[in-house]
Amino acid sequence: MRIAIVEAEPAAADLLAFVATRRGHQPVCVPAVNRLFERLPFEPSAAIVSFQDLDAEGLDGVVRLRREFPNLTIVVLAERSSAIPPIAVLRAGAQDVIQSPYNPFEVMLRIEGWVALRGQAEERSSGLRLGDLEVDLEAHSATKSGGQLPLTKLERRLLFCLCQHHPNVASIERLLAFGWDSLDEPDAGLLKTHVSHIRKKLRDAGGTPFDIISHQTVGYSVRVRQTEDLAS
Repeated sequence: MRIAIVEAEPAAADLLAFVATRRGHQPVCVPAVNRLFERLPFEPSAAIVSFQDLDAEGLDGVVRLRREFPNLTIVVLAERSSAIPPIAVLRAGAQDVIQSPYNPFEVMLRIEGWVALRGQAEERSSGLRLGDLEVDLEAHSATKSGGQLPLTKLERRLLFCLCQHHPNVASIERLLAFGWDSLDEPDAGLLKTHVSHIRKKLRDAGGTPFDIISHQTVGYSVRVRQTEDLAS
């Protein structure tokens, strides 16, 4: 995979590039986001964008990256003290935000995971199937065990996002950014309420039992209980 690394600190850039190479990727390092709009030796599949202090100008850079490279996987590295919250970065077009201190190997694994998810999503288009559950955002439908699930648009988007991350955890920030496509500012408490509604509707639909597991302060994951789970 070809990865663009935007990092002003040479030592940090070298470390990320070293790890990328060790993982079998082809990295190129640039000191600032605007250098990505100049001629690069290749068109990257992913970009790691590091900010010492993420501000409005940096957020604009992420927006422009998404506009110029619609298929680019963007992972942002930011200081915890940055004025811009992670959800704003996700809404600007990044797939993920990792706050410092970070492990460069974890950064690379996260990049690989997001690129893999994008590939799977492109294969599935807007539809997704998990067990006896099917969710199609373009068709505005969700079915379980052959019957329609009475989900709201928001609940359908949240369930799609949860299933898209299966078996991994969908972070709270990702669920908020994906579920709410308006300018409203939702919070974790509101998300918890909607997840509770989804749990009940899945349970009422019958068929294969689904568990939506809460990972405190981190996010939620979906578990499809298999036959051996039910027997134990």
